Amino acid sequence: MVTPDLVQRHRDKINRAHRVRNAGQLVQLIDALGFAFAFTLRTGDAPIPACFDHLSTNDEGRKWGWMWGWKDELAEEKKLYYGTLLSRKPTFVSMKLLPTFYATFGRAGEADDHVADVRAGRLSDVARRIIEFLAQNGETQTKRMRAELGITSKEGRATYAKAIEDVQRLMYVARVRAVGEGREDYNYTYDIFVRRYPEAVKAAERLSSGDATAALLARTIELAGAVTEKQLIRLFEWDDAVVHRAIARAERERKAVRLKGSLVLPALYDDRA
Repeated sequence: MVTPDLVQRHRDKINRAHRVRNAGQLVQLIDALGFAFAFTLRTGDAPIPACFDHLSTNDEGRKWGWMWGWKDELAEEKKLYYGTLLSRKPTFVSMKLLPTFYATFGRAGEADDHVADVRAGRLSDVARRIIEFLAQNGETQTKRMRAELGITSKEGRATYAKAIEDVQRLMYVARVRAVGEGREDYNYTYDIFVRRYPEAVKAAERLSSGDATAALLARTIELAGAVTEKQLIRLFEWDDAVVHRAIARAERERKAVRLKGSLVLPALYDDRA
């Protein structure tokens, strides 16, 4: 059988292979992995790499200092993608794999793409207003955008925060840069994803949504060694039908083996103890 120790050894091997002490090494890490959580894992997350585990220091303060600056600098320079994406958590994606993520939505990159998600209830009215505001006004600081949209109450700000999360997760909007000094002034500017990453949108045209979801599922299993269907759904928030098609294809193409409720990397199954 495939033991937990065997899976953990696979994860530890990935962790040991990539150690990070500077911004360039972080880019190399994300290019090698394809995607990773920016910070740490939490209970219930798919056990894909989390960048804190790869930082080559035991000093927690130094880890936060490194990552807090790198996440903004490298994303602004388009050396990697950073935003709320997987499991609604801060996520890094390599620029090479970014078109694959965009292609999972099966969109053409048109100005009215978001309308279907609004009608289906996947986007709130505030999310719609954010998309349409940025489409008309271009890159904008979040504080200014809230003010322009008339969102000033505590409840409104919470609704806005959820909407910003949703439009990033569905790749309608992307962070551009961090601005402001100090806790009170620190915030991000945002823009429409297709305007911020036109190369990724163009490259995504060559991929079907089915091919893209299959590729991301296969890569997830390669990184995690084993993952449950529940973890996959939480990671990508794909519809059940999409998940089941991707799993069936992964099994058919021998990129996953179903075993006791988990999808296991075939290499681990074949080399099982």
